[in-house]
Amino acid sequence: MVALEETNKKLAPLKAEHDATKGTSFPPFNFGNKNLFGEKVRDKQRDLGDVESILRELQNKLKNVRFITSSQPWLLLRDHLEKSKLEVIRYQTLYDKLQMEKENLAWREMELSIKNDMVDVYRRCSVVADSRMTDLGMEIQKQSDERKMIEVRMAEASKEPGRQEIITDFKALLSTFPEEMQTMQSQLSKYKEDAVDIHSLRAEVQALSSILNRKVEDIKQSDMELNLFLDMYRRESIDSRDVAEAKDLEYKAWARVQSLKSSLDEHSLELRVKTAIEAEATSQQRLAAAEAEIAELRQKLEASKREMSRLTGALKSKIEENEAYLSEIELVLEGVKARQIRDSLLMERQTLEKQIQQATASIDFFNMKVGRMEDQLQINSEKVQKLGEDRMHNSYSLDNTQKRLSEVRKISQQVGGSLGELESQVEDDRGTFAERQIELERER
Repeated sequence: MVALEETNKKLAPLKAEHDATKGTSFPPFNFGNKNLFGEKVRDKQRDLGDVESILRELQNKLKNVRFITSSQPWLLLRDHLEKSKLEVIRYQTLYDKLQMEKENLAWREMELSIKNDMVDVYRRCSVVADSRMTDLGMEIQKQSDERKMIEVRMAEASKEPGRQEIITDFKALLSTFPEEMQTMQSQLSKYKEDAVDIHSLRAEVQALSSILNRKVEDIKQSDMELNLFLDMYRRESIDSRDVAEAKDLEYKAWARVQSLKSSLDEHSLELRVKTAIEAEATSQQRLAAAEAEIAELRQKLEASKREMSRLTGALKSKIEENEAYLSEIELVLEGVKARQIRDSLLMERQTLEKQIQQATASIDFFNMKVGRMEDQLQINSEKVQKLGEDRMHNSYSLDNTQKRLSEVRKISQQVGGSLGELESQVEDDRGTFAERQIELERER
């Protein structure tokens, strides 16, 4: 159409010149110039005829083009093409949003896997704390039995003169034991409450993981539908010039979306890192508090053992000093004491065997847990490498993931340290078991 208009502009002066030549009268020429002028006029007329025929053809083509462009199918097709362009742009933005949500869901899935591992560690710590609480309960029962035995011995020895002072001292020392037992029972109740909280947290994490899986399936289905829509609209696009303009607009929108996407990714990464650091700090604080309480309980138990050993030593020294007074009582009660000692040694042997079995079971579990954590570390390292190859610009998130991996390694090292402590405790229990067997043989 533009070419036709330019041709009309060029033909307008020629047509005016032709009309002027038709209306003007020429002066008479001589015979020599008449032939030359006639040839020029014929050439001009022939050129004008050719130009007029070209003009008529161009006008006919212009009429055909105007008729086609003003027709109803052409207008409908143009409206449909505009709508298709808008739909393509809209679906492209939706596809970009879904891609961004897909990446966010991948990060959330990784964070949930790490949280699941942390919950497993906490659960195992709670199991260890429960077993330790049962051990402490058995120790408390044992101490109470020993206390009753000492009270019986004191009642028997109180009948003799010169021992009232020793008995009063023993009673004063034994009066402190109920308070320590109450404190131990309160700490045991605290450990049980922590174990209940950990189980509820695990249930919540499982619910979140199921919701996440459902969302991932929905996003995959919508992604397939969007791909089908894009293929359909690409097939319907006919005009190459309009497609090129649509591609230019699409590329500009894509660049804008990529810039917004990078800014949103940075902001979301910062928020996720902050929340992860806060959750990790709280969990570390709770774990440190639990370990500190366990250490305090161990110290108190060791102190009570040392106090009991000191008291037994003092009692033995007093008994050795007053052996002359107790010779007859020992002759009478020798059989009873031997039987009680044998029963107590058998009970201690059974308890030591149970402790050794529990320690070996816990060692096997910790070895299995260390293997699982190493496998998880390998999987996490492979995921980190893949993410590093795909997204080199997210170095900040990669550093955070490496920090998390180092923290998981520290936790595995702590678990290894606890394994060493359990092994040393097993060795100590075996030594005490051997000593008790030697004492039993001596008594026999």
